[in-house]
Amino acid sequence: MKNLVFSFFSLLLFLPLVAQGFGYPAAMGQGSSMPGVDAVSHGFGGVMSVDVGGMNLFGNPAELSNYNPSFSASMGPLILKQSVDDGLGKHTLTYAGLGASSFQAGLNTGSASIALGIANVRDYTYKGEYFFIPEPPDTVTTGFENLTVSGGVWEAATGVATVIPGGVSIGASAGYRLGDINYEYYRHYFRGSIPDSLSEWTREEGEFSWRAGASIPAGNNVSFGAVYSSGTENCPSSAAVGVRTGNIAAFFPGFGLEARIYDMDDNKAWSANAFGGIHPDHNLYFRGGVVLSSSGETDSNTALGLSLGATVDLGRTDVTVGFNYGSESRNGDIFGFTHAETIDDVVTAVTAGVNIEL
Repeated sequence: MKNLVFSFFSLLLFLPLVAQGFGYPAAMGQGSSMPGVDAVSHGFGGVMSVDVGGMNLFGNPAELSNYNPSFSASMGPLILKQSVDDGLGKHTLTYAGLGASSFQAGLNTGSASIALGIANVRDYTYKGEYFFIPEPPDTVTTGFENLTVSGGVWEAATGVATVIPGGVSIGASAGYRLGDINYEYYRHYFRGSIPDSLSEWTREEGEFSWRAGASIPAGNNVSFGAVYSSGTENCPSSAAVGVRTGNIAAFFPGFGLEARIYDMDDNKAWSANAFGGIHPDHNLYFRGGVVLSSSGETDSNTALGLSLGATVDLGRTDVTVGFNYGSESRNGDIFGFTHAETIDDVVTAVTAGVNIEL
């Protein structure tokens, strides 16, 4: 068994491995995926394939079998900072969006477990600003342009899970992804004789979605998990596999690894996550995760994400906070700066959540 676990860990480390799209590419493409759908998974770096005690309806639905009658809710902001070096200096913009926000209710019926809920799965927030630099012979006509993007994609789903002979858990969930992504482009000239221009348009999401997963116990408190999530217009399909040691879902010490691959049509985005948690006190639990990811684009470097979190156990109520820092550097795809040399996108997210057993 030790050799099997070691081999699986090694595979996860070297496999072309939640790809985070930041800034302008995310706003114009398929958005930024959330660092987890709730405060618990957020603190582990967005683990989806194995049970870490979060909202498994939007992770691996096979793990619904571990739920007691309960409901959970989480919400938090994203703070985004973009720095551009165009050779003449550095330009910085900071703006805010909606982060991991979700609700889930679960019930164990004995032979099966069911759950329903809704979660924010993609965010499109972006605010780009560019000032024209006058060049001869026109040294007077200057101005600026703004691109503001808002909105995201939500998923509402219902799932069911059961345990089959051998202790293997299987589960599936199905629902609907919906959302509006709103764009506003404004152009202003300082020369009064040239009128301002404003353009607005919207992208809509409204498609059926589903997930299917399995969880396999391997003895000595080790379990393997795998999950597939279907794709829709603004959300790529993905597959994730992971391994977990220790009963992390019950807030006991443990660690794990996860690899995830996204199908982005012309390329493959990936992420690799190492996560773990400790239990220094009966009513207090700390967790963390380190994530490497790639958007699959040739002009983007590997992104680094760091997550931390904590849960306070108040009996039938758990209060959780998750924190995430993500950073990506690239050399293309930026609004307004046609000669950008480097672009650094940083996303900081904070999520607060509560879980109540009924």
